[in-house]
Amino acid sequence: MDQKAAKRGRPRRGPDAERVQEVLDAAADAFLANGYDATSMQCIADTVGIMKGSLYYYVASKEDFLFQIIEPAIASALEAVAPLQEDPSAPLDRLTDFVRSHVLFVAANLRTFRIRLREFSQLSPQRQSQLSQGEDAYYGVLMGILQDGLDSGDVDPAIDLRVTSVSIIGMLNSMTEWYSDDGKHSPQELANQLGGMVLTSVGSDAAMTSTGGIEALRRRPRNRRPTAPAT
Repeated sequence: MDQKAAKRGRPRRGPDAERVQEVLDAAADAFLANGYDATSMQCIADTVGIMKGSLYYYVASKEDFLFQIIEPAIASALEAVAPLQEDPSAPLDRLTDFVRSHVLFVAANLRTFRIRLREFSQLSPQRQSQLSQGEDAYYGVLMGILQDGLDSGDVDPAIDLRVTSVSIIGMLNSMTEWYSDDGKHSPQELANQLGGMVLTSVGSDAAMTSTGGIEALRRRPRNRRPTAPAT
């Protein structure tokens, strides 16, 4: 076999992982700064310093960039909270852990969350459905914790599981509009404050009494074991 034939027979090597991340970072920065519609493939290529045609070595379309930016974050966020479904801790403690995990994850992945909230509708219906499956599972973890709290009497029996879950995550996601790395409070401090707000919003009268009152319930997250920041 001659050398040319041998080269043709070799499997093509995929792009270097570090280079792939560099290109994805450039796309994410452009989407966040300009918006998805206003970002061209040429803009992304110029940021990376390559020819526009070279981008198609990494993706087939601009939408692929958007999907590849969002999908891993949803999967990682779900992976972080999934163990809470089997955790034997009290429901309010698991609720504290869920809030903390979400806050720390948003703080560590602020750019990606902002893009998800602003540009999700740019994805095809098929890809929206694919991502929604992961997000539904994420909501399912929270709803399961709240249901356990209802069963144990720690959560106010008047709540609606779906409405409460959407409201909690909506409040936590609002961090994308006001959180800053150089702000007054650290992510851990914010997790404690927001966790206290959630507990006092959904905690039952019995839970407040057993904890020592509403202020004690509000401070409960501060006494919960710390969680390492998500990446």
